[in-house]
Amino acid sequence: MTTNTNKNVMAIPSIKAQGDTEFEGVVYYRSRSILLLAPSLEIGPGDKTHKRRSIRLVIGCKKPVTLEFEGGGVLAGEALLVGPDAGLCNISGPDAHVAILDFSPVMAEFEALDQFLGGSPVKELDVDQFSALIPRLIGGQDGSLGCDELVEIMQSAVFLVTGTQLSPLEYDPRIIKALNIIEELPLASICLDVLSKAVNLSPDRFRHLFKETTGCTVSQYARQAALWRALNLITQRDYTVTAASHELGFHDVSHFYRVYSDMFGISLSERNNPRKFRRVRCFN
Repeated sequence: MTTNTNKNVMAIPSIKAQGDTEFEGVVYYRSRSILLLAPSLEIGPGDKTHKRRSIRLVIGCKKPVTLEFEGGGVLAGEALLVGPDAGLCNISGPDAHVAILDFSPVMAEFEALDQFLGGSPVKELDVDQFSALIPRLIGGQDGSLGCDELVEIMQSAVFLVTGTQLSPLEYDPRIIKALNIIEELPLASICLDVLSKAVNLSPDRFRHLFKETTGCTVSQYARQAALWRALNLITQRDYTVTAASHELGFHDVSHFYRVYSDMFGISLSERNNPRKFRRVRCFN
């Protein structure tokens, strides 16, 4: 088992009781990707994480995991790659030592996995190809993975699936410009008209091109981007949640909490976090 306790591992400072809590798993998150590790896991159809568009690599390190989909489809396996439009609504892995590697759009990892899926909603993989990673995933259930190790595990998993090295993203320059603008403006200032004018496209054409490229609407992508930026301020620059929410243009702190809960499926407040997942943030 490999562990790494380097100084990049950062517990959320606003959660005071993490060290005294019995956790059922851990969520590591870095910009636009998440690693969830748990000895047992049950995520039902009401879970908000299913609203987020992403590609998920689900690994049962010790036993198969069962996935249920909208429409009644069921698939069980030890390694399953789930596409962004699969309609996933339930994940069940009692005593399976589940690892979920979650990649958001506008990532080289997402694009590589999306190409591998080739339009298939889900693919079953050979779990043996992840044999070198599985001890590290099980060992990381206590929150001990360092940020450099997290990045290496996530990228290695993508390579093991696709067999190719990650390539830089190649998007329409107008979309790249729009994405850069979204990363600079506060959330309240981002709208279709502002972005379409900035890239000299009609609103309808820009809306279509943006959704075709990112898989998200402008508002969906902007909320996710603002949340990642706010978390970066909290982590790297010691902002309070209130100050970060104001800086990034959320309506108020409650709006920030709602977006956080929608994105991660757990509350930022330990008191309102029924799953009791330890949370570790890794930002370079």
